[in-house]
Amino acid sequence: MKIFYTVLIVLMGTSIIFSQDLRKPPEGMVLVAEGGFIMGSKYGDHDEQPQQIAYTKAFFIDKYEISNTEFAKFDPNFEFPASKKDNAAIVTWSQADAYAKWAGKRLPTEKEWEKAARGIDGRVFPWGNTYDNTYVVWDQKSTRGTSIAKPASPYGCYDMAGGVWEWTADWYKPYPGNNTPMEQYGEKYKVMRGGSNFNNHSFVRTSQRYYVLPEKISNYPVGFRCVLDIE
Repeated sequence: MKIFYTVLIVLMGTSIIFSQDLRKPPEGMVLVAEGGFIMGSKYGDHDEQPQQIAYTKAFFIDKYEISNTEFAKFDPNFEFPASKKDNAAIVTWSQADAYAKWAGKRLPTEKEWEKAARGIDGRVFPWGNTYDNTYVVWDQKSTRGTSIAKPASPYGCYDMAGGVWEWTADWYKPYPGNNTPMEQYGEKYKVMRGGSNFNNHSFVRTSQRYYVLPEKISNYPVGFRCVLDIE
């Protein structure tokens, strides 16, 4: 079935490739192409099901998480240790949303985040299907691609497994076709993705979902990266 999904996605994208906006991504961002991809998991938590073919338009997404230094340009009162200037900024959803708007961007949807992390082939982790402890960010620091043991996602994004969770734009709701009830579903919690250095390997899977109140600094560190629409 996975082979069928992959072939179908390739066919869906063939007619798009030649009309794809090939503008050079802004500095610090990468292009995620328009088209379908495998989203969710057959074997993960209930809220990751059903696995489906999802579709996104083309978009640019930050190669790295927003750092403390970058966030302080937006909010001069934002405090952090001088030794952690390059670490991912740990903020509430509302702070992340405000920064994104200030930068002329926005937070990624769940679809966009997952596609940027796993590509179109339904891989379990950003680097492939086999867990590798050395590929996970364990120190919350945005490595900026300097660590030889932390490969990028298929589209060139770094640090999408471990380190800090990442905010998305979406409320925590069931996927279409998921009839498993959960009291947390609705417009109360925002979805975060990617896992953190406090979590085990199942939480750094590309399809893993978690939730937290938008105004709360979670017990798990949560940062973010931004998306820019292609007009």
